Order: sequence, then C-alpha cells, then structure tokens
Amino acid sequence: MEQKHMEAALCGVVVLLVGGIAKAQHQGDVWIGRSSDGKLKISRSGYVPEDNYFTLTEVNGPILWGWAGNSPGFDRITTADPGNDLFLLEAGAEVWLEVVSVDAAFRVIDGAFNILNTPGDETYLGDHTLHVHNTWNIDSTSPLFDPEQCVWQATFILRDKGVTQYEASDLLVFNGFTTVDLQSLSGDFDDDGDVDLDDYEAFAVCENGPGMLPMPDDPGVTTCVVDCLNAFDFDGDRDVDLQDFAVFQTEFDG
Repeated sequence: MEQKHMEAALCGVVVLLVGGIAKAQHQGDVWIGRSSDGKLKISRSGYVPEDNYFTLTEVNGPILWGWAGNSPGFDRITTADPGNDLFLLEAGAEVWLEVVSVDAAFRVIDGAFNILNTPGDETYLGDHTLHVHNTWNIDSTSPLFDPEQCVWQATFILRDKGVTQYEASDLLVFNGFTTVDLQSLSGDFDDDGDVDLDDYEAFAVCENGPGMLPMPDDPGVTTCVVDCLNAFDFDGDRDVDLQDFAVFQTEFDG
C-alpha cells in the first residue's frame, strides 16, 4: 500500500499534463444519472463504455510511460430523460467508482494521485454536480505488460455513499482502451494504397460473423481486434460479417 501511494504521488504532475479537468459537458464523457427506482445508471447519449474504443496517447516519461489520457471522463446528466428512465442525481449523492477488474498493466490515476489497479480500489467522482477526468494509463514499464496486446479492458461499478443511498449501478465494462489509432474505413488493411488479395486474406482472418467481435488469431496478419474494425467494419456495428464483405467487394481493385 505504501509503495502504491508513493508511486501515485510521483504521478500527480502527470494528471495535469495528460489532461486536467474539463468543465463543459461533452459527448466524450460517461454521463451518470439515476433510474426512477433509485439506481445509478449511465446515459447512452454520452460515452458508452462497452460500445466504444478510445485511443490513448503514447507517453515517454519522465513519470508515466506507455500510453495515457484523461478521456473519457465522468459527468452527471443535465437533462432528465424519462423515456429511458434516466433522471438527475439529487443533492446528497456521493458517487464513487470502484474497480471490479482490470487487465494487467492497466491502471487509473485519480485527482488525489491514487492508483487504482486492483479489484476493490475506489475513487470519489463527486456529488450531484460531479464532473471529473481521471488519468487512464497503460503502463509499459509494468512487468506484466504484454507488447503484443493492443486493447485493454477494465470493469467498474458506481456506488453511492451519500444520504441518497442509490443502488449500485450495473457493471461498466470498458471494452476498448487501445494503442491503435482509430482510422477511417477503406478495406486497405495493409495500407499499401490498394485493396487486393492480401487484404482479402486479412478479411478472412477478421471475419467472425454478425454480432460477434473479430477474434483474429493469425500473428502473420494480426491479432488485434481494432485493426480488423478499422479496415472492415464498414457499417460500424462492431463486427466483420457478410454485410461488410459486400462493401469490401466494391472496394476491391486487385
């Protein structure tokens, strides 16, 4: 514990360098509200963790190494959405973010310079007016860092420790902190200026059917799901299937 807090203290300056505090509500934040029966929940109008990837920025010290960023942040909703059973937080709420699981070498650094990388670690997000941006970090100096990994996942839960005593949220599964730049679709997997049989080979590795994330397992082509989605998920539904192949065919020029 002492070592964790010593390391966190060193990271304090970087929390400001990497992002700082954003004050205006924006689409890139996780928006938090409550249901009509008093359960914390997030709006699907903001950043939806399980549906989105976020590319972190490469950092090379002097305090953080690997990749880091301070988005997405956490914000409260500012307008009720009764149609989706989503209402504003009430005065007296105290919303905390608790770690359920994190991939190896991934961590969160909060504004108090605490490092969260173990189930049960938690940080205070704020009251009913909350808006906070912590720092997400893929730590390339960790002995558990895998240089072949391209997507890191983390799961959290929101808890209310205030007088409002809202029920804990459903799990917040962040499926996609990545080191790969998100790119516009072209079908040109190898980025050589054409769409040919090499790209077709990559499509075959990436294709996993409707409603299923790609599961590429050929190191000679790629093992990174984001590479597949970048090149071939033409309809943006987080799979590579025959609908995408129909578009790929129109791009094919040999």
